[in-house]
Amino acid sequence: MTEVRRVSGIDGELLECPIWCPRERVLWLVDIVAPALFRHDPTSGRTERFAMPTDIGSFALREAGGLIVALRTGLHAFDPTSGRLDLLAPAPYDQKTVRFNDGRCDRQGCFVVGSMYEPRDKALGSLYRFGPGRKLDKLFGDVIIANGLSFSPDGRRAYFADSPTRKVWNFDVDPSTGSWSNRRVFIDMDPPLGRPDGATIDAEGFYWVAGIDAGMVHRFAPDGRLDRSIKVPSRWPTMPAFGGPEMRDVYVTSLRHNRPKDQLAASPDSGGLFVFRADVPGLPEPRFAG
Repeated sequence: MTEVRRVSGIDGELLECPIWCPRERVLWLVDIVAPALFRHDPTSGRTERFAMPTDIGSFALREAGGLIVALRTGLHAFDPTSGRLDLLAPAPYDQKTVRFNDGRCDRQGCFVVGSMYEPRDKALGSLYRFGPGRKLDKLFGDVIIANGLSFSPDGRRAYFADSPTRKVWNFDVDPSTGSWSNRRVFIDMDPPLGRPDGATIDAEGFYWVAGIDAGMVHRFAPDGRLDRSIKVPSRWPTMPAFGGPEMRDVYVTSLRHNRPKDQLAASPDSGGLFVFRADVPGLPEPRFAG
């Protein structure tokens, strides 16, 4: 049985988007509704908090240093040293009802980010790709809650989930243009597995996805076969990420936001960060090339 422990000193309402930085050997993550970024050093146990001016859905590390952050108001460059935010691209939607959600860089160094319609009753979200040339291209629309983004080790396959549908799709990615094509269902998660939330890929090309509502993280083979499920101490895990010196520590964020009191009483560690050891390493996250 896999031992899962809670990381001390990190609590939030809606923790998401954990990303390991090999250069600094720290874990970055967000609390979407706080809103804030966190920088956690597992060696010292120190956690720094960086307040954001509005909801932060996701982010990526930059080759040039700092981060690219997806705020409700648009995509910004963020310098943790100075705290400065510089607008890179304004939000391409009505900010009163839509915000950016899941996002990460592809193997070409572009930031791919999805949006969600907050009433959650219409598919008014979209998926976008933002390159070093600072052009925000829409890949497709008709999305309720963009989630589950990840890319195969060779960058030629993309994964994407729309959480309420319980489906994760595959796409072919053209490495020369970054365009997506040939959409097909990769997995259709049965209710006992939860709804697909955030995801990552390991070095063998297996897809790890948080099963929100089920309290589990699942590992799927490239052919869609369920390889294993790992129970975590929260009913609502939101995203796994590989980290640590060997990239074998799996960090898992969770939420407690807007959950009923009786459910929270039965899942008191919700809103925490967890970690367990994997037998297969992950891959360093690609950095934004701009």
